[in-house]
Amino acid sequence: MRLSAELLNSVEQRPNALGERELVLRGRGIPLIEHLGATRDAYDTFDFTDNRLTRLDNFPRLNRLTNILLSGNWVETLSVENLSKNLPNITSLTLSFNRISSLHEVTNIGKSFPKLDFLTLVGNPVTP
Repeated sequence: MRLSAELLNSVEQRPNALGERELVLRGRGIPLIEHLGATRDAYDTFDFTDNRLTRLDNFPRLNRLTNILLSGNWVETLSVENLSKNLPNITSLTLSFNRISSLHEVTNIGKSFPKLDFLTLVGNPVTP
């Protein structure tokens, strides 16, 4: 399923356990990031759990976003340039059970998110 402005307006939006505003895009079969500008930077958390994302890129500028949940995708790589420029306040990133297989990509995660406090890579080839 494509990540369209219509989908963004129709999915669950809720306060999470921390009281943050969360957009729930869980289990939609989303293959790539697009149209997130339609969120108008109104969310603290995006939940992309159990989709088909292979690459983290194409994010618009989202200053409010601090947490991205990406467990159960197929993420192998990410765009340092796009992420470091457009997601400056990410403090928590969950990448459990993806396809990150090199320490180079782990280094890129650090370069992309200078404010990162929490990272999980459980279930990736890079973690034994």
